[in-house]
Amino acid sequence: MFTTFGNRGTMHLGLCLRVLILVALTVPIRAAQPAQETFTLTVPNGPTSTLSGSSVSLLCQVSPLFNVEPLEVRWYHSSNIHSPALLYKDHKIQETPVVPRYRGRVSLTGGMERGNVSLTLERVTLEDRGEYVCQVSSEQWYEKASVFLTVNVTGREPVLSVAEARGGGGGQVNVTCSSEGWSPQPKLTWRNKDGAEIRNEQEVLNTSDPQGLVSVSSWLLYACSYSDWLACTVSLSEEAKREGRILPHIYTAPTAVPGVYKEALIVTLILSLVIICALCSVILCKRRGSMWSSSQKSRNRSDQAELGQRPADQTELGKGPAETEHLIKGAENTVQTPTEQSAAGNDVHLEGAENTVQTPTEQRAAGEELNLNDWHHVKIFKVNILLDEKNAHPAIRINKGKRAHYVKEKDTEKPSRTHLHVFSEERFSSGQHYWEVKVKDGTTEKLSWYVGVARENVDKRPAVPLTPQNGFWILSYDKEQGFHVNTDPQPPITVAKLTIVGVFLDCDRHTLSFYNVDTKSLLYTFTDVKTSNYFPLLSPGRCDKIPIKIN
Repeated sequence: MFTTFGNRGTMHLGLCLRVLILVALTVPIRAAQPAQETFTLTVPNGPTSTLSGSSVSLLCQVSPLFNVEPLEVRWYHSSNIHSPALLYKDHKIQETPVVPRYRGRVSLTGGMERGNVSLTLERVTLEDRGEYVCQVSSEQWYEKASVFLTVNVTGREPVLSVAEARGGGGGQVNVTCSSEGWSPQPKLTWRNKDGAEIRNEQEVLNTSDPQGLVSVSSWLLYACSYSDWLACTVSLSEEAKREGRILPHIYTAPTAVPGVYKEALIVTLILSLVIICALCSVILCKRRGSMWSSSQKSRNRSDQAELGQRPADQTELGKGPAETEHLIKGAENTVQTPTEQSAAGNDVHLEGAENTVQTPTEQRAAGEELNLNDWHHVKIFKVNILLDEKNAHPAIRINKGKRAHYVKEKDTEKPSRTHLHVFSEERFSSGQHYWEVKVKDGTTEKLSWYVGVARENVDKRPAVPLTPQNGFWILSYDKEQGFHVNTDPQPPITVAKLTIVGVFLDCDRHTLSFYNVDTKSLLYTFTDVKTSNYFPLLSPGRCDKIPIKIN
């Protein structure tokens, strides 16, 4: 009897377990069935933010939870109600009538069987910002809700300048800070060298360009100082910010001191006029001497011709009037040193004339400031650059040290590094140097390229990214992403047309600037390029056989 009772108890227990399992399996299935009544949509309360060029999910959830695969889901921008960004209908995403710029960039990735109809948007652009409407419809009911998308764009580094304050009293100067290319409107903050925020007597102005990017500028009156710097920070967040610093004083001649810069300026102008007058006198004397020499030679030739003798200088006799005039004009632009004048048999009448013509580097040493925004100011430092074929990636072919081609790599080759670029033969450790790279030839557009500099003995392993922290400072172009520099975050660089890139390296100031030679405008400047030796480098791009060339 005991055994029989145990078997019956076991049977009853097994039956109960089967019923419980059946109930557990049935509940989710019933919850997943389409709703027969009304429903609502749940979306975020605040805006959804993302960076330009990244991906973002616009959240939208059906409540209560049920399978929405049989329903219609429609996402559209509030500015274009009749043309959706995404349309899900008849159990699939429809190709039409969606807005063309969203094709291939949108998808439903939340899990429709669980009532999640969130929209994922790839490769976000500034044009994508704004209000998006999520609409879910059944045969008996429909509901819609709005999600706001903001696209953050980090602008350029602030540009600071100092000017004399109006009235010139109180020992104060007017300090200006400006930065452009931001979205949405950034915050501008002034701080002193101790990090304390300056709030008094400042003005802030915000303006927008046709693309919707914001430019911000501010100015304040501050006590003139040669040691207490000011910092101007423009930011969207702690991660997306730019900062510039400046000493709040007006630059004067090296011998000037605060309070007497006007007198120093007058003295400098007088000295400049004296030097110019001296140079003009030298040029005038040389021109008269050259004309007298030509006249004397002509008389000598005439005398020799009358005596039937051969002219002593056959080369000079063969030159016509045009060439003689060219020699006279050329004499105006020739300033010989005293050593050269003595070797030529000329008397030297102006002491120190050899020091009146300075090279660009000597001008910098004398205290002249270099305006990086002026392409004409930096192009005078142009140098000759040759590419080092021995130090090139195996897939790059170098022609005559100037032109770099991409060549298809052999399947049997295993390159020592995946970064496809070539270094120059030259290396720089001091001074200023400018060179140009032609990145477009004719109407054919390249797929990609990059140019810049690298420090000596950089890590060439494939896993090491090309970043300033690893010793690379470059400007890149990619057909999909456009122009950008290798900073984090990457600032947007808008270029309408670019055939030749100008690269200016200032080893003494530790700056690297890129220029659009077509428009003679500044594209971007790295301000902390510090190393002992710099090597120019360039890349013709991967799988792009159109060459680029050092000009």
